[in-house]
Amino acid sequence: MRSKNDKVIATNMDIIDCARQDDLTAQKVEVGIIFQEMLDTATAAAYLARNKVPIATALRVLTGSRRKKNGGGN
Repeated sequence: MRSKNDKVIATNMDIIDCARQDDLTAQKVEVGIIFQEMLDTATAAAYLARNKVPIATALRVLTGSRRKKNGGGN
């Protein structure tokens, strides 16, 4: 029988796994952007697809719909 504490630990591990996955996806997206800039969009799209980046994310990134980082108080 699982204790209440076991459930908390399991939930915390799920959150950690989710955060790790988000970091990994973010890194893949960054590589995809670099591929697009240095090579072409088709190569970047193929890379993102092979690496299981969600299609909605890949489309947003490769079509330039991503949010621009604000460099200052503009």
